[in-house]
Amino acid sequence: MTDAKHKISHNRELLFVAFLVLGAVVLQGCHDWPDERGTAIEAQNILRDIGRVNAVADPNIPRPAVYQSAPKKIKQVVGGAEEWKLVYFCRYHTAENMKQIIHEQFATQLFNQKGQSTTIQDYTVTANPATNQLIVRCPLESDIDSVLEIIKETDIPPIQVKIECLVSELYADLTVDRETSVMIQNLFGEMAIGGEPTNEYLAFPGAALRDPARQKFGLKVGVDQGEEGHRIMALVDILVSRGYLKILMNPTLEVVNGQSAKIQSKQHLPLQQVTVQSGGFGGTPVLRTQTEYYDIIDQLEITPHVYADGYIGLETQVQIAAHMTPEGISQMPIVTERTITNKDNRIRIGESLIIGGIRKSEKRDVIRGVPILKDIPGLNLLFSGRDFEERATEVIFILTPTISTGGKPNEDIVNLMQERHSSPMTQALHEAVMDPLGIKAREQEQERKVEAAHEAQMQSEAEKNAARLEAMETGQQIQDLSAELQEAKVQVEQASTKADQAVSAAEAAKAQAEQATAEAQQAKTEAEKAKAQAEQAGKNAAEQPEQKATPQEPPAGQSQEPAPQQETPQGSSQEAK
Repeated sequence: MTDAKHKISHNRELLFVAFLVLGAVVLQGCHDWPDERGTAIEAQNILRDIGRVNAVADPNIPRPAVYQSAPKKIKQVVGGAEEWKLVYFCRYHTAENMKQIIHEQFATQLFNQKGQSTTIQDYTVTANPATNQLIVRCPLESDIDSVLEIIKETDIPPIQVKIECLVSELYADLTVDRETSVMIQNLFGEMAIGGEPTNEYLAFPGAALRDPARQKFGLKVGVDQGEEGHRIMALVDILVSRGYLKILMNPTLEVVNGQSAKIQSKQHLPLQQVTVQSGGFGGTPVLRTQTEYYDIIDQLEITPHVYADGYIGLETQVQIAAHMTPEGISQMPIVTERTITNKDNRIRIGESLIIGGIRKSEKRDVIRGVPILKDIPGLNLLFSGRDFEERATEVIFILTPTISTGGKPNEDIVNLMQERHSSPMTQALHEAVMDPLGIKAREQEQERKVEAAHEAQMQSEAEKNAARLEAMETGQQIQDLSAELQEAKVQVEQASTKADQAVSAAEAAKAQAEQATAEAQQAKTEAEKAKAQAEQAGKNAAEQPEQKATPQEPPAGQSQEPAPQQETPQGSSQEAK
């Protein structure tokens, strides 16, 4: 008996071994059977290859020598006439922009009698975007020189602005909701009030009118008293909720002066489900549900303008959209869009511009109930419902523009990305295997401390140098002010001397004027005296009688001659005059 059992057990073992061998052969011949170990290895290899961040082998590859060549002036004869051409590789701006500048500076516009403008060009400008090359054709070499002079003055390095954006959005709400159902049967005979106090039939609903999901929440307190025929049932559903939401975004923009940069976030959200009726077979209407979608777009667009006095103007346009909870009895969701446009502003480099501060506070309090009974304290819980909601939102944009350094080294960016994308578990396991005693970790920590101390020292030296330069600038400003003050003193002294000279000259002129006045007075006095004398002489002459001389015979031997006439007093008066 024992030998028979032993034989049966041995046969079973042989049968099991044969089954294993047959299964191995069959699986070996079936190439489609998955190998979990090989699949896991291949998946790990793919994940490792895709997750690897490779650095650029040699990022500082020099440009071709032809792009560094100087502008070329070429003289050609086309159609029997000489012309000049300029070939220029644009260094800091695109060829299209430089073409537009040259066209606006050298084109000639003529206007006909109807006021229509006609552009006359004695030159040709061609832009090659592939090589950022500019080709200008002019009839004279002097025209080429003028174009080249304008190009050299305008093709200069543009300023690149780095804008740190800080967006803060705050939201908080407080809701208090009370819903009541009351049913009274046969209180006084056949008197009945209310209906069945269930969630589907509320005598005094609250927020359930706005949100059907409200019926699933809240503290429900009720009472059921009385026998069949005389029954009082009441159910009070109370819900209080408080919540807040904080969103903080910190994007960074790099944009060339005068160009626009945009950050946009879009969400394609379903708003509501609409039932659409369409015809079916045999005129039977078919109802189907269709979901409508709406794009919720948050957008920030900035255009910087750098001025020569060290200020920056930021032309901004902000759009904020939100999908709010359903409101009202119709249960229609609300989509809001808020837009801020700010065009003209000036801030210093490194300072922050605050845009927005959009604050919105809403309060809603609705009480529904039986008149008079809803105003009785305590009893109003059974004969009224309340829907109270208070919410507040605020959105602030803080923009800080600085002059960009032009990028970061590729090696630093690669290390940063590798650190961010590395797995914490894999990294910890690798460090535990490769550095069980933590020597490398201590060395790295020591290097980090040394580097931090070096950076602190460099920053301290930079601050000292800045303070020293500021002190030197302040001293120079003091010296300049002292020199200006001394110059002002000299000018004041000179002005005072000139004023004294002017006063002396005025006094001399005054003395001369007084002397002239005295002489004139004396001359006037003498003239009046002479006049008086003349008048007195004339009066004396008029008072004396005229004496007529009697004729006498001359003695013998003498000829008779007329006596000379005497001078009259009138003649003497005239001479006196």
